[in-house]
Amino acid sequence: MDIHVLKFGGTSMNDHQTWKKVLEIIKSYEHPIVVVSATAKTTRQLIEAGELAGSGNLDAAREISASIHQRHLDLVKNFLDENPHAKNALILESCTLKLEQKIGFLNKLLSYCHKLNDLTPSLKDAIAAVGEQISSYLLAQCGLATDQLTQFVDAKKVIKTDLTYGNAKPNLGLINQKIESLITIMEGGFTPIIGGFYGEAQDGTTTTLGFEGSDYSASLIGGAVHATTIEIWTDVSGVFTSDPRYIKNATPLAELSYFDATEMAYFGSKVLHPSTLKPAQERNIPVLVKNMFKPEDTGTKIIRDSISDRDALAISFKDNMALLTISAYETVMGYNFLRKVFKVLEDHKITVDAVNTTEASVTIALTNSLDLDEFTKAFIEVGQVSVQNSKGLISIIGCNLSQSTDLTNSIFKPLKALPLDMISFSKEKRIINMVVNEDEMITSAQAIHDTLFG
Repeated sequence: MDIHVLKFGGTSMNDHQTWKKVLEIIKSYEHPIVVVSATAKTTRQLIEAGELAGSGNLDAAREISASIHQRHLDLVKNFLDENPHAKNALILESCTLKLEQKIGFLNKLLSYCHKLNDLTPSLKDAIAAVGEQISSYLLAQCGLATDQLTQFVDAKKVIKTDLTYGNAKPNLGLINQKIESLITIMEGGFTPIIGGFYGEAQDGTTTTLGFEGSDYSASLIGGAVHATTIEIWTDVSGVFTSDPRYIKNATPLAELSYFDATEMAYFGSKVLHPSTLKPAQERNIPVLVKNMFKPEDTGTKIIRDSISDRDALAISFKDNMALLTISAYETVMGYNFLRKVFKVLEDHKITVDAVNTTEASVTIALTNSLDLDEFTKAFIEVGQVSVQNSKGLISIIGCNLSQSTDLTNSIFKPLKALPLDMISFSKEKRIINMVVNEDEMITSAQAIHDTLFG
């Protein structure tokens, strides 16, 4: 059985018209497994509702809950109106009951936040997952109105994780055991539709896989079923040389290696979740990035070995960065100082995007956060700390410095007199990272892109 795992993101799940396109794409496959995100902006609204309830404003939180309820009910009604079917009355009844059930559950969670005066990590995950639970059930029901045998599957039955709320680690052994339930559904002639992003810990609580975790869900499922392809259907025709929303003349890449695509995702590309490609890479499953609005476009194919003659593949960037420099108070043995610095990073689970070191100082670029003050204090015991906020990180991926003597000129000449706060290069990873002022990040990335890609 050639199984294709198809993942549709929030833009694809935006309204009844995009749902129709999604179902048309699904219908063109013989054995698909479908993974969907919440409808556009729903997850953001759910988190906002939880924060409001946790800060004492339960009425405002319930207003958001009511708006989510009404928007999804209207979506289903509009879909059924435009797709007449003998089963539509039953479909609407089923969708209405499920919506009432899930919104009732959401309101209970919001009440717990209100009583606790806090949005705890476990409650945040339970609340955030409601969006995918609703969208996957409703889409499966609407599929019946187009004569497709679509069947809702709760992701908690398949995606098993540890208890790290907000960024749960999948339990691959349990997932491989539970995946048989999807195979059974498909052998019966049905198409499983499952919500991405969330799963279940061993104690039965709901967990989430991190921001944009629906990609990761699709890859985990694809790896477990040994899929023929894992396909990420989005609103752009593949992975581009840079983010086309900000960089004019960015163009799609026909092919990428798992390695380069992962680095692009890690350093700011919004098309893929950074963890998406690991399960696919382990099984050597091609990952396709396709445009649901232009399904005829080739998109980008991500495979194990991709050979390129380009001087560089792409430019990614991240805003809201901070630059920390920790300098030893006095002359110390270099390894002892570095050990202390990296121990703080480990203790606080700090993810670093780029780093420069000397014997007595370390400069790290990392995403700014509410916890920045807290772990900055931890570094004070190690050395003198300076913090620079409002920074941006530009990353040039797939640099072939050994093949091109002009590449460094192509990168740095367009920046002219622009001050660079930090530069790092990894020959093995073929990445050049540069930290600049946040307000100069896009113009700088555009200048480099123009020189590298024309």
